[in-house]
Amino acid sequence: YFHSKPYLYRAILAVTFTNKATEQMKSRILKELGNLSRNPESSSYMADLRRDLALQQEEIVRRAGFIQQRILHDYSRFTILTIDKFFQRILRAFLKELGYDLNYSIELDQKKVLQQSVDSLIEDSAENEELLRWIEGFVQESVDDNNSWDIRETIKRWESSIFNENSQQVIENAVPKEKLLEVIRSLQERFAVLAAQQKAVGKKALQMMDAAGVEPDDFWKKASGFISIFAKSASGKEFNLTSTMIEKSHSTDGWSKVHAAQSLATELFPLYVELCELYTRKAKIATSLKALRKTYRTYAMLRDIYGKMRDQNNEEGVMLLSETKHILSRFIADNDTPFIYEKMGNRFERFMIDEFQDTSLKEWHNFVPLLRNAMAQSEDESVLIVGDVKQSIYRWRGGDWRILKEYVKRDLGNAAEVPMNNNWRSLKQIVEFNNDAIRKVVSLKNADLNKLLEEAIEQKRLSEKCYTELRDMLLSAYGELEQTPRKRSDKRGYVRVELYDQDEPPIVDYIESAIARGYSYNDILILCRTGKDGARIAKVLMEYKRHNNTFNLMTRDSLIVGGGAVSSFIIAVMRLSLDPDDAINRAVVNDYLGRAYDAPADENDLALLSAISQLSPEQAFERIVIEYGLGDRKDEVAYLQALHEQVVAFCSSKSADIQLFLKMWDEKGYKTSLNVEQNKDTIELTTIHKAKGLERKVVIIPYCKWSLGLDGKSIVWAQPNENAGAVSELGCFPVQCSKEMMAESEFSDEYYREVVFNAVEGINILYVALTRAEEELYVCMPYTTQKEGNLSVPGVGKFLWEAVQDNAQTDGEGDSKRIWAEFGAQEAPDRRADKAEQIENVLLDSYPTSPLTQSPRTLSHRYLEEDGEQIRSARSMGVLMHGVLSESADEADVMRRIDLEQKNGHLSDEQASELKRIIEREFCRDEVREWFGEWDEVRSENDILSAGVVGTRRPDRVMIRGERAVVVDYKFGEEQRAAHHRQVATYAQLLREMGYTQIEAYVWYLSLGQIVKVDCNTLAL
Repeated sequence: YFHSKPYLYRAILAVTFTNKATEQMKSRILKELGNLSRNPESSSYMADLRRDLALQQEEIVRRAGFIQQRILHDYSRFTILTIDKFFQRILRAFLKELGYDLNYSIELDQKKVLQQSVDSLIEDSAENEELLRWIEGFVQESVDDNNSWDIRETIKRWESSIFNENSQQVIENAVPKEKLLEVIRSLQERFAVLAAQQKAVGKKALQMMDAAGVEPDDFWKKASGFISIFAKSASGKEFNLTSTMIEKSHSTDGWSKVHAAQSLATELFPLYVELCELYTRKAKIATSLKALRKTYRTYAMLRDIYGKMRDQNNEEGVMLLSETKHILSRFIADNDTPFIYEKMGNRFERFMIDEFQDTSLKEWHNFVPLLRNAMAQSEDESVLIVGDVKQSIYRWRGGDWRILKEYVKRDLGNAAEVPMNNNWRSLKQIVEFNNDAIRKVVSLKNADLNKLLEEAIEQKRLSEKCYTELRDMLLSAYGELEQTPRKRSDKRGYVRVELYDQDEPPIVDYIESAIARGYSYNDILILCRTGKDGARIAKVLMEYKRHNNTFNLMTRDSLIVGGGAVSSFIIAVMRLSLDPDDAINRAVVNDYLGRAYDAPADENDLALLSAISQLSPEQAFERIVIEYGLGDRKDEVAYLQALHEQVVAFCSSKSADIQLFLKMWDEKGYKTSLNVEQNKDTIELTTIHKAKGLERKVVIIPYCKWSLGLDGKSIVWAQPNENAGAVSELGCFPVQCSKEMMAESEFSDEYYREVVFNAVEGINILYVALTRAEEELYVCMPYTTQKEGNLSVPGVGKFLWEAVQDNAQTDGEGDSKRIWAEFGAQEAPDRRADKAEQIENVLLDSYPTSPLTQSPRTLSHRYLEEDGEQIRSARSMGVLMHGVLSESADEADVMRRIDLEQKNGHLSDEQASELKRIIEREFCRDEVREWFGEWDEVRSENDILSAGVVGTRRPDRVMIRGERAVVVDYKFGEEQRAAHHRQVATYAQLLREMGYTQIEAYVWYLSLGQIVKVDCNTLAL
């Protein structure tokens, strides 16, 4: 492709799921192109490229260098985006086309928006008696369930349900409170009718037995056996329908050995079957009522909260990032090639979606029209979808592996599946172990699930349709498990699966053994299922570090900004500046400075606090760092830097107020993770979910024991079964996902779906963890010894141990007893595979700051003299108008932004009127209208980097359509200069180097009312 179309990269869009993944993908592509062009022997792709392209190595080297150079010189057109950023880009383009204001902000903090909505709803209840009654009932229900009386705390636990992809539209269209109560009353009435029928049938059976002179003891198991169903039903006594009772409803065989009783069985049998059916129907209603009563008040409240949240967001011009795909979905609907995608489709010809197993249904439905259009317009392979069903572990965010497994072929039609069975990461022993162990685990758990489903359908809890859907689903997901080891090495690798009955697994033994054989600490990765498990292991390792201070521990989940002493000190000083009498924060400050906790503040302290209280958060931070010499503390530089980043980010988007900053800090700032560079003495500890894409020579999984079942506490949005009667009127409803609440209810199909899908994800998590290892893998799981001497292993570990127990070995007795299975042999590390290049991390020994007198002036300072009066020099007005024009899409946008600058006090009424007059005059020009019209891409105030040129070049506006590029520079002075023309000609030359063939360059003198087209050959650096 690149041979015939050297700029094809501009027409390729790659989409993945995280910012980190996009950067990794970009860097890997460029790095591999560099390897192919400069060190082809080191590239594992060379042989495949020579075979597939039928080219000589020299030609591949030449092309790789050419492509890499083109991409680097045109980096902005090298498009790899997160899925959220892609949808945002589409949405903004569409809103712009419709003429809507694009000046909305994206909100990532769902918790904050939710809390604001709840607070507002509580305020409304003061004037709304009905709402108040519902809130009071909600609070009482929460207290009865041993939860907090505070509605805010209860609603917080529902955050994931509110913002879940499957629930947002449901909540928005939820049935009214009156309808909800009507459904519950209808179920109660139906339950009463069935109970009366059950009682009548039971009495009728007892009467028949009396008339025939037959006693309950005449039947199998006597009065306590299956025949007790008649007496219990007649008395209205509650009972459970046992498996024996169900079995006796199939025929009368074996009912009794007494002739009279067996003869009567034929007449009793229809009544017996009717009672079993009545019990099943009554149990469904009873359990459904129980499930509804558990959550119906919350359901009603969620509808109100969601409505309030939507209204507030509209008022404030805010859009939650999670809403983007829902809004797009409404626009797209069922159109084959919706208008919303036309521009994006015209620009991009080829699409690649990575980590596709994590795609949600809504995301997929939004993608389908675009991909279909690309396939229809090209005979080449225009769509590439990459994913692995076995690595789908983000179901909580909507990820659905069935899209990759089934829906892609269904929705795109002509899709060829290419299995990626080669494993380039792990040594042979690890690949073979994973192939064999995972296959056995899947087989064992699949048999368990099938047995559960068979029991459910026998007990009439599960529909035939759902049974067919779920049976062997796990086996189907792992249909293509086997991988072939392709990593080059003389070593085979090593795997150890060990049981332990002590408090903690023997991970220190593994670490010491690996280090003794030549591994580095940064060759070791420890994976845990949850952050809580990670904290336990961190505690073990930190205790070990006290006696062996030769390594560092990097835990991405536990190193937070608020955990640093210097962070706590700075925050405490800020709090004291607002309240100097705060004894708690005074103690924090005194402790950090080595003073007595209750030491009073002296005059200098109070003067400093008073001065800090008048500053913005950013200025306050600088002042505190300087006054207390914090920048010289080498061991706290990372915390200082992280806190400073938060302060700067806050001040750039919010009112610069210490009180507001402290509020943000308390809500979320303190728990922001710290970025820590890893060196050769660092062991990394992280969760399995955050380990996707990671690999290490030695991987340790200390707690392989997570459950494959349901926790019984989570909430699922469940669709009622078919023919669910009144419950069907509710549609999708939030239900506590437990056997007690769902298995016998009108949501039973959904319950068994959850059971199966949860098991699939649990084994997927095991698969992801096991496949991170390159050379050595250690898996630990706890066990207990049962009375009969059998070992009991919890969770997923039970199935893994069953898969390997034929290789089990034991050593020692009592507390020193060890049980394990091992495969392969421990060896020295394979250093030939290590990357040759070494990146040296430069660490700051101090954190330099500037005195306040040297701080750059704010925008208001640039336009205000010392006496506060506004000025209008060509330079200052030019700076302001540059900003206005760079952020504007059209003339209306420019006018709105001038109004905003006037409102903010940066322009007087007279100045705003004059600027508007100039803009109206200039937008009468054809050139200007075209510049602010429709383009494939517009770049404002973007730097251009060029090899061999010191510094950067920053044109005011560059517009791109196909091979055409137009560059414009704005000038607000009263005279033309040759230097202006040379400057724009330089920009044009740089654009030519990027590969654009049709280039135009202009200088736009707004004050003079002139536009000068510059000869692009007039180049002078």
